Amino acid sequence: MVIAFPAKAVRDLYIDPDVYDSKHTNRTILVTYTDMHINSIPIGMSNLTYRQRGNYSDSTWSKRIASNIGDDYKLKILTQWSISEIGEHCVVYVVDEDRSIEDVINALTNDNRVSSVQTMSTFQVMASAYTDPYYRLQTNIQSMNINEIHKRTTGKNVTIAIIDTGVDTRHPDLEGQIQHSKNFVTQKSIEQQPSSELHGTAVAGVIAAKANNGEGIVGIAPDSNVIALKACWEVKAGSLEAICNSFTLALAINTAIEMRADILNLSLTGPYDPLLARLIEKAVQRGIIIVASKADKDDEESGFPAQQPGVIGVSSINTHNIMQSLYENHLLTVYAPGEEILTTLPRGTYDFVSGNSLATAHVSGLTALLLQLKRDLTNHQLFNLLVKSNEPSFHKIFTNRQLNNAIKLTLKSEKQSKNRIN
Repeated sequence: MVIAFPAKAVRDLYIDPDVYDSKHTNRTILVTYTDMHINSIPIGMSNLTYRQRGNYSDSTWSKRIASNIGDDYKLKILTQWSISEIGEHCVVYVVDEDRSIEDVINALTNDNRVSSVQTMSTFQVMASAYTDPYYRLQTNIQSMNINEIHKRTTGKNVTIAIIDTGVDTRHPDLEGQIQHSKNFVTQKSIEQQPSSELHGTAVAGVIAAKANNGEGIVGIAPDSNVIALKACWEVKAGSLEAICNSFTLALAINTAIEMRADILNLSLTGPYDPLLARLIEKAVQRGIIIVASKADKDDEESGFPAQQPGVIGVSSINTHNIMQSLYENHLLTVYAPGEEILTTLPRGTYDFVSGNSLATAHVSGLTALLLQLKRDLTNHQLFNLLVKSNEPSFHKIFTNRQLNNAIKLTLKSEKQSKNRIN
């Protein structure tokens, strides 16, 4: 019997450093076009027993088109990659400063080779440091009676993809908790900095820090399967402030879909982005629950992807201001603890961190707990369960009877809503 083993990814990701330079952001564009060669099996291939799907291999045709477009419009290619889940090849070009970027975009829009063209968007993670290391240790966990909830569910067999900065996988509370990691940020200078995983490590700690290991803190879903996809990088060393862009986020979201994640944690916000919107819509269609940070203010530079229909948006509350969750204009908003949250940081340390990022991590963890008990919950059903997370009796939902009753009420509410629309 002949056994075929999956092939290794064809090549490593190379990205020109200019992709990460904020000075070039307003001169950088993303161009996509349909590539029928993505994930196809070449004619005449003798071994058809198994072919690994989604290895991002670029076809010769797609590279040639990228080069031709660059030559035709005098554009420099910074990087290119196939976005398999939407069947398109994505190329990042930089436009010379002496040329009008609007004219270039208009010309490319009318080029029949091109599916879409857009400027590069920048996204910011949503967290800030708190200075008092002994202030109210994990009251966020205690207030929801997590010890009672963990008697029934710990997120086992539920996969959460964290798209963020990197995660310190050697932290005592996270070692062995990260099942897979992939890096879409190839800046060597940042990679060499030991503190470059601050934000992602903080988010991962809230979600999946080990329980009962005699170390530090307890994660909300300690037995969940975490995938760490690095798409963001730090603005300066030792700071929680980090940014991402359209291209790195697209690669990470595409990978999360391919790896069949159950939950996608996006503790970040930025402007509406057409490429990312298509990928998020694809993820929602696949049944992936997407949890994203709401912006502190709604304007043209923030609010996405939490504003996209089908995404559960999350804002932070504090102990003095318990806010109600909202369901308006098909947008789902949940309020969760995000102030002074004790969590993991690189080099085996802990500290208090605040922001919508931490609230988002809370909701992702709670979603994993609910999905372990009932895998077929929709995002609307989950939303109606999650809005109760600030109530003292929330832990009672995790009993079979209470969960079934809550779902029945949700189904009744959805039916009534549809009848009103019709």
